[in-house]
Amino acid sequence: MDLASLNERELEDLYRSAPLGPTPRGRFRGRMLGFVAPGGPGPAMRLLDRALFEWTPYGIDFDRSLWWFVAPALRVGRFRASVGPSRWREAEVVRLEYDVSRLPGPLRRILYDEVKPLDEGTALGLGGVNAERGRGDHFFFALERLGS
Repeated sequence: MDLASLNERELEDLYRSAPLGPTPRGRFRGRMLGFVAPGGPGPAMRLLDRALFEWTPYGIDFDRSLWWFVAPALRVGRFRASVGPSRWREAEVVRLEYDVSRLPGPLRRILYDEVKPLDEGTALGLGGVNAERGRGDHFFFALERLGS
């Protein structure tokens, strides 16, 4: 499925209604799909989100529980993954929490993301921060499995 071809309403519907796919394994490349509206981040945070998730290559290594930027070897942002209810939507998701990371304390406390695995090679994610719906949920992103 080409997630980039979906509009915001279709992404919302898919995130809520798709059954939770298999637990992600391996490395995935990310692609920002668009900001959540209305609400969401202010102008400064939108610029930061764009710089990190639209203009910079990034992805997730689920086997090592790490985000990477630029290339898979440049790993940052260790996370703890758990299946459970979304903070932002009525959906069952894989929640990524950063309390196990070596990032500075304030970053560990503010970071939070969710991933909805669709199949073995594709997932739909919501990126944002540790806050309620409308403030914490910033943007949708796609994850596609990288080859070995």
